[in-house]
Amino acid sequence: MSSIIALSHPKPRIMRSAGRVLILFLCLAVARTAVGAEVLPHRALYELSMLKNRDASLMALDGTMAFEWQDSCDGWSINQRSIMGFYYEGGESTDLNWSMVSWEAKDGLSYRFIVRQTTDGQHTDEFRGDATLRADGSGGEATYSAPDRHKVELPAGSFFPTAHSLKVVERAMESDPMLWAQVFDGSDAEGLFSVNVVVTPLTPEARKQADEQPALKGVPGWHISTAFYALEGQAAEPEHEQQLDLFANGVVERMVLDYGDFTVLGTLKRLEALPKPRC
Repeated sequence: MSSIIALSHPKPRIMRSAGRVLILFLCLAVARTAVGAEVLPHRALYELSMLKNRDASLMALDGTMAFEWQDSCDGWSINQRSIMGFYYEGGESTDLNWSMVSWEAKDGLSYRFIVRQTTDGQHTDEFRGDATLRADGSGGEATYSAPDRHKVELPAGSFFPTAHSLKVVERAMESDPMLWAQVFDGSDAEGLFSVNVVVTPLTPEARKQADEQPALKGVPGWHISTAFYALEGQAAEPEHEQQLDLFANGVVERMVLDYGDFTVLGTLKRLEALPKPRC
């Protein structure tokens, strides 16, 4: 699972935490016609910088976060990557690279994933496999083919990322903008985590800033707060938290990733619309 980084050097698992922001904000895009905005399959690039720091040994960090979302007719295809550099007192540094390619059926019952990560150019982890859920909501099963063959039981009520995010939107539309659920994304050997989501209105400042961009002008948007928890135990504090300014066409204009010892700001720098398929 994603973890708060409390060591002098961040664990590679931080990249899975960063990757989850892509999965969740991206998937909230897929049912926008309910609020009158057209979904925008797109390629986006974000610049990462340090917003707050509680670790005296960490001097600076930088990086980029990119994703590509496409409609594949019968499902949603995601290709995403995060690169982060950490710079410490004494001149030491660490480079972390995380990527995921995934596909999810539009009925929310099938999911495929390939996750890779490197630390300072050295391959450290790879997870790949597929998963299915039963249509009656009674759970399902994930089957990993790497790094070793094993299975993970998915409990009743579990979601894959897109279906979970659509449920969040449904709650928001019903003025019940809260959801606690278990989500499987395959981003580590278990791939299953609990997440609490709260949807609130955009601040006037965020709305004004968004309206300065042609792709976001007049498009409905929300502030999304997510908190990730490990399944084991009854910890009151989340392992990782995210704050997103998400718009109804699927574009995120700003994100804040809180890892405990430090907080990362992600700012949209480039946005490219992608063609829709002929299904």
